[in-house]
Amino acid sequence: MAEQPELALTMESARLTYDFPSDKDDAAMGAMLSDPATMTFLRYMAKGWQGGWTAEQIVKRRENHLKAIEEKRGTTYYIHDKSTGELAGVMGSNAIDFQNRNSVVGIILWKKYWSGGYGTEALYELMRGLFEDLKMHKVVYETTESNVGMRKFLEQTCGVPLAFVRKDEVWCLATEQWISLWQYEIFEDDWPRISAVLKGSLERGAAKHASIA
Repeated sequence: MAEQPELALTMESARLTYDFPSDKDDAAMGAMLSDPATMTFLRYMAKGWQGGWTAEQIVKRRENHLKAIEEKRGTTYYIHDKSTGELAGVMGSNAIDFQNRNSVVGIILWKKYWSGGYGTEALYELMRGLFEDLKMHKVVYETTESNVGMRKFLEQTCGVPLAFVRKDEVWCLATEQWISLWQYEIFEDDWPRISAVLKGSLERGAAKHASIA
């Protein structure tokens, strides 16, 4: 049986580094996942009903991610700002199916990194690794109707139509309401076009920031 390909332990882009989970980021990760502004579109994950994530829950989350990486069921990268070394977010795939070559992905960024193209920079590297290194056939994004920024990235920047809505998929303890998940699918045949679009966007962003500096 052919050995399954692997993503690199670390990756980097112009302004960010991407590293496997480490306990040195536990405190920052707990603060980010508990921050109401950062988690405004992911309130069902923020554990606001219990005052945010506990230290024990963050450790367990990290250990589960590392176990999934070891067992090749998923991959998680902690995103760091090169200029400061601080945690900027987390991204990865919580489900990788090598037999059927598909993956479900997601990203969370501290709110201060929502502007400036950081999300595009990170997601380009994630998808590049999945399509080019792991040879995925399909990458799936799940978001919510209210997350206009993510939907705009997928629909307008990437040119990916909504595949379908998983109605009342998640019960949110914070709001005591059902949340529907909007699903988008990117296929390997789409990647060359999307890759070119994202690289162009990143190049324009780099030129803009250089002119301002």
